[in-house]
Amino acid sequence: MSKISHILLKNPIIVPGGTTLSKAAQLMKKNKIASVLVSKNGRIAGIISVEDIRSMVAAEASVDIAVDEVMHSPELSIGSDKWLTDAIAMFERCNVSHIAVIENGERIGIIRADDILHTYRFDGQAIR
Repeated sequence: MSKISHILLKNPIIVPGGTTLSKAAQLMKKNKIASVLVSKNGRIAGIISVEDIRSMVAAEASVDIAVDEVMHSPELSIGSDKWLTDAIAMFERCNVSHIAVIENGERIGIIRADDILHTYRFDGQAIR
Protein backbone atom coordinates (compact mmCIF):
# COMPACT_ATOMS: atom_id res chain seq x y z
CA MET A 1 0.00 0.00 0.00
CA SER A 2 1.39 3.39 -0.98
CA LYS A 3 1.39 6.70 0.81
CA ILE A 4 -0.28 9.76 -0.68
CA SER A 5 3.10 11.46 -1.10
CA HIS A 6 4.02 8.89 -3.76
CA ILE A 7 1.27 9.84 -6.22
CA LEU A 8 0.14 13.41 -5.52
CA LEU A 9 0.15 16.13 -8.17
CA LYS A 10 2.67 18.69 -6.93
CA ASN A 11 2.58 22.48 -7.32
CA PRO A 12 -1.17 22.93 -7.76
CA ILE A 13 -2.55 25.94 -9.60
CA ILE A 14 -4.12 28.46 -7.21
CA VAL A 15 -6.68 31.05 -8.31
CA PRO A 16 -7.86 34.00 -6.26
CA GLY A 17 -11.42 34.15 -4.98
CA GLY A 18 -13.61 35.98 -7.45
CA THR A 19 -12.12 34.18 -10.45
CA THR A 20 -14.90 33.17 -12.84
CA LEU A 21 -15.72 29.56 -13.59
CA SER A 22 -14.85 30.31 -17.20
CA LYS A 23 -11.34 31.52 -16.30
CA ALA A 24 -10.79 28.54 -13.95
CA ALA A 25 -11.87 26.15 -16.72
CA GLN A 26 -9.49 27.82 -19.18
CA LEU A 27 -6.60 27.43 -16.71
CA MET A 28 -7.45 23.77 -16.18
CA LYS A 29 -7.52 23.14 -19.92
CA LYS A 30 -4.30 25.08 -20.59
CA ASN A 31 -2.43 23.25 -17.81
CA LYS A 32 -4.08 19.87 -18.51
CA ILE A 33 -5.34 19.53 -14.95
CA ALA A 34 -8.74 18.76 -13.48
CA SER A 35 -8.82 21.02 -10.40
CA VAL A 36 -7.50 24.23 -8.90
CA LEU A 37 -7.24 25.53 -5.36
CA VAL A 38 -8.97 28.81 -4.48
CA SER A 39 -7.33 31.42 -2.22
CA LYS A 40 -8.88 34.20 -0.16
CA ASN A 41 -6.93 36.67 1.94
CA GLY A 42 -3.69 34.81 1.29
CA ARG A 43 -5.02 31.45 2.49
CA ILE A 44 -6.39 28.45 0.64
CA ALA A 45 -10.15 28.55 1.04
CA GLY A 46 -11.38 25.79 -1.22
CA ILE A 47 -10.96 23.53 -4.21
CA ILE A 48 -12.89 23.36 -7.48
CA SER A 49 -12.78 20.59 -10.05
CA VAL A 50 -13.80 20.20 -13.64
CA GLU A 51 -16.69 18.04 -12.37
CA ASP A 52 -17.94 20.97 -10.28
CA ILE A 53 -17.87 23.20 -13.35
CA ARG A 54 -19.64 20.57 -15.47
CA SER A 55 -22.38 20.30 -12.84
CA MET A 56 -22.93 24.06 -12.93
CA VAL A 57 -23.06 24.11 -16.73
CA ALA A 58 -25.50 21.18 -16.70
CA ALA A 59 -27.64 23.15 -14.25
CA GLU A 60 -27.53 26.00 -16.79
CA ALA A 61 -25.66 28.29 -14.41
CA SER A 62 -23.58 31.11 -15.83
CA VAL A 63 -19.88 30.40 -16.30
CA ASP A 64 -19.31 34.00 -15.24
CA ILE A 65 -20.08 33.28 -11.58
CA ALA A 66 -17.18 33.20 -9.14
CA VAL A 67 -15.44 29.99 -8.16
CA ASP A 68 -16.27 30.93 -4.57
CA GLU A 69 -19.90 30.00 -5.25
CA VAL A 70 -19.03 26.49 -6.42
CA MET A 71 -15.85 25.44 -4.59
CA HIS A 72 -15.75 22.84 -1.87
CA SER A 73 -15.16 24.82 1.28
CA PRO A 74 -13.77 24.43 3.76
CA GLU A 75 -11.13 22.97 1.57
CA LEU A 76 -10.81 19.21 1.81
CA SER A 77 -7.26 18.25 2.71
CA ILE A 78 -5.25 15.26 3.83
CA GLY A 79 -1.67 14.81 5.05
CA SER A 80 0.94 13.57 2.59
CA ASP A 81 2.02 10.94 5.10
CA LYS A 82 -1.40 9.25 5.10
CA TRP A 83 -2.08 5.98 3.31
CA LEU A 84 -4.05 5.77 0.07
CA THR A 85 -6.77 3.93 2.00
CA ASP A 86 -7.23 7.08 4.09
CA ALA A 87 -7.74 9.09 0.90
CA ILE A 88 -10.16 6.49 -0.46
CA ALA A 89 -12.24 6.77 2.71
CA MET A 90 -12.27 10.57 2.41
CA PHE A 91 -13.27 10.44 -1.27
CA GLU A 92 -16.19 8.18 -0.41
CA ARG A 93 -17.24 10.05 2.73
CA CYS A 94 -17.16 13.49 1.08
CA ASN A 95 -18.28 12.40 -2.41
CA VAL A 96 -15.52 14.38 -4.18
CA SER A 97 -12.88 13.55 -6.78
CA HIS A 98 -10.03 15.89 -5.71
CA ILE A 99 -8.43 16.55 -2.31
CA ALA A 100 -5.66 19.00 -1.42
CA VAL A 101 -2.53 17.45 0.12
CA ILE A 102 -0.77 19.05 3.09
CA GLU A 103 2.78 18.56 4.36
CA ASN A 104 4.09 20.43 7.42
CA GLY A 105 1.00 22.65 7.34
CA GLU A 106 1.59 23.75 3.72
CA ARG A 107 -0.45 22.72 0.70
CA ILE A 108 1.91 20.89 -1.58
CA GLY A 109 -0.37 19.23 -4.09
CA ILE A 110 -3.62 17.58 -5.04
CA ILE A 111 -4.63 13.93 -5.15
CA ARG A 112 -7.34 12.70 -7.47
CA ALA A 113 -9.46 9.59 -7.11
CA ASP A 114 -8.28 8.65 -10.61
CA ASP A 115 -4.65 8.71 -9.40
CA ILE A 116 -5.46 5.97 -6.90
CA LEU A 117 -7.28 3.88 -9.49
CA HIS A 118 -4.38 4.31 -11.90
CA THR A 119 -1.87 3.27 -9.22
CA TYR A 120 -3.73 0.05 -8.43
CA ARG A 121 -4.44 -0.75 -12.06
CA PHE A 122 -0.79 -0.58 -13.13
CA ASP A 123 0.86 -1.81 -9.94
CA GLY A 124 -1.34 -4.89 -9.91
CA GLN A 125 -2.30 -4.17 -6.29
CA ALA A 126 -5.67 -4.96 -4.86
CA ILE A 127 -7.50 -2.93 -2.27
CA ARG A 128 -8.39 -5.08 0.71
